[in-house]
Amino acid sequence: MKNTRRLLAAIALAACIAAPAWSASYSTDQSDLWWIPNESGWGVQLVQRNSTIFATMFVYDQSDAATWYAATMVATGLTWTGDLYAVRGPWFGMTPFNMTDVQATKVGTMTWVPAPATVRAGTLTYTVNGTQVTKNVERQFIALDDFEGDYGGSLHQVNSGCSDSSKDGTTDQVGAIVVRQTGNSIVLGIGDETGRSCAYTGTVAQAGQMGNVTGTFNCSDSTVGTFLIDEMQVTYSGLTLRFMLNPAVSGCTTTGWFGGGRGTTF
Repeated sequence: MKNTRRLLAAIALAACIAAPAWSASYSTDQSDLWWIPNESGWGVQLVQRNSTIFATMFVYDQSDAATWYAATMVATGLTWTGDLYAVRGPWFGMTPFNMTDVQATKVGTMTWVPAPATVRAGTLTYTVNGTQVTKNVERQFIALDDFEGDYGGSLHQVNSGCSDSSKDGTTDQVGAIVVRQTGNSIVLGIGDETGRSCAYTGTVAQAGQMGNVTGTFNCSDSTVGTFLIDEMQVTYSGLTLRFMLNPAVSGCTTTGWFGGGRGTTF
């Protein structure tokens, strides 16, 4: 409780100093290893910073020799485009490394478009010396993240379509999440500064760096329903996620996000 009071005081002080200026990443992070499961052997890695994506693609040429391509793509809306280069260099075992042997030759263009309504898929289009290729790819699963921990931070929530219209609207509160996970079974206990708490029980899946959970929830105020958590990302220091709730009692659709640091709860 003491930590919560301190956090509330800090938020209040910040509000008195200046009007809030919302800032966010340019988009959902596209950084990941992308592939097609039934085309194992080639893939593309995207690294996004703000509105720029650097891509490295490993494929095979007409002689079945492994070939690397690279592109720096800049966004227009949610479409990224840039020149594509074939990259050659000295043998990896050469010492010292000879920079004069490095060659980057423009061979075409590359375009990346995330799939609508999901963070787990996208369309990659590229041209190499006149040959155009279009692939619908997905984030490559490597391992299931361990989300277990106690987190405290900020809970942003938007209610719409409620049977009681007075419940419609947006709230921002101090929040805490306690996550307990065994394999792909997960329970999230979420509480806010008003004392309301909910238990979310479901199954977690992993798509690249993004976790997602589906299941059912019940709250201390008797609200129950189904939920979807997406863009769930955990680091050494914290947890972020987006959620959508469909409460059975109030008729509301609730969306929002949580972001918090590890080891800070009510």
